[in-house]
Amino acid sequence: MRPGKDFHRRLNRRALLFFVFALVVVVTATGAVVGALQGRFLRDEAQTRFLTELGLLGQLSIEPLLRSDYTTVERLVEAWVEQRHDPMQITAIAPNGFVLASAQNRESVENALSVDLPVEFNGRRLLTLQAVTDVSASEEAVTSIAREVALTAALLVALLGWMLWGILQRTALRPLENEVRAREQKAQELRQRSAELEAALSELETFSYSVSHDLRAPLRAIDGFSRVIEEDYAHALDAEGLKHLARMRAAAQRMGDLIDDLLKLSRTTHQALQPVDADLGELATESLKRLAQEEPQRRVDIVIADGLAARVDVPLMRIALDNLLGNAWKYTARTPVARIEFGARRENGETVYHVCDNGTGFDMRYADKLFKPFHRLHGSDFPGTGIGLTLVQRIIQRHGGRIWAKSAPGMGACFHFTLGDTPPGAAER
Repeated sequence: MRPGKDFHRRLNRRALLFFVFALVVVVTATGAVVGALQGRFLRDEAQTRFLTELGLLGQLSIEPLLRSDYTTVERLVEAWVEQRHDPMQITAIAPNGFVLASAQNRESVENALSVDLPVEFNGRRLLTLQAVTDVSASEEAVTSIAREVALTAALLVALLGWMLWGILQRTALRPLENEVRAREQKAQELRQRSAELEAALSELETFSYSVSHDLRAPLRAIDGFSRVIEEDYAHALDAEGLKHLARMRAAAQRMGDLIDDLLKLSRTTHQALQPVDADLGELATESLKRLAQEEPQRRVDIVIADGLAARVDVPLMRIALDNLLGNAWKYTARTPVARIEFGARRENGETVYHVCDNGTGFDMRYADKLFKPFHRLHGSDFPGTGIGLTLVQRIIQRHGGRIWAKSAPGMGACFHFTLGDTPPGAAER
């Protein structure tokens, strides 16, 4: 069972939501990482700046220390701390551990940055400045900015995803769903029509066999009783009666031939193709030999080209060639020097076969009737049922080819045909 359109829509929505969620996570994580890196950078920068400032305080304290003016050192430290806005605590410790000065501008210092800076003169340590400062305000500001940027970016991505889903719904998904729905409907209609056609063809085939079987019995009875009358009661009939009896037998035999041809037409329509590599020249030679055996008194100039190889269903192609060559044989019966030719040529990248004769020919104005069943251009002048060329056309079409004719009254006729998958090098003339 194929999934419906709702399944595909939910699947597309989930895919888009997953993509948006993943993008939001990536943006948020990126913002967090950037904020952390920026905070670390600010902490390192604050430490460097703090050390520089402490170094300046130490330089100012060198002269009072050399004069042992510890009061001035204490005032410098206190003044230095009071002028700073950030929480800060500085303790000045002498080399012997005595605390010379200590100042603090807040009760407590959180997120402390601690440094110890020795103050030296000519290689002798005079003082150690122990300082603690608070950089939490800067880090919090950076973290807050990074958080706000990440949240804003996440909201923008979510909004973009929602807008993208709407655009996809209008421009891609809905038209695609409509197209899929239309195709599914057409496929369903095609399956239904195929099923109906198969059922109709099966019924037609059954009907054809049934009708042929039911018609053959009365035809055989008509022909049999007519033959009995002709053989046993010929003396009781005059010439006109015998003529009518002969016509009745001929009509019954013609009806039998029509039934046979209709069955052949039905079989060629439904019979599965079994293509093999074959030499059409050999099939044509066999067909013409059979025709010559039926009329040994005929003298016909026959030309069959070499190398007429093709991939065909041999039984069906034999029927097609029997009909084409049979027509050529039949319509050259009144030609003093009859000629039948079977060959091929390359034209526009495909092999075009032809069966030509110099017989009676026909008027091209009626060429559209050639391949219609029971249509005969020469009436009763020549024997036939009018099914042969219809058979030929069906067989050629089933091989993926086409057939057409060229002729003129009294100038003979040429039937040209192609076979869809004939190898390119099948024939050259």
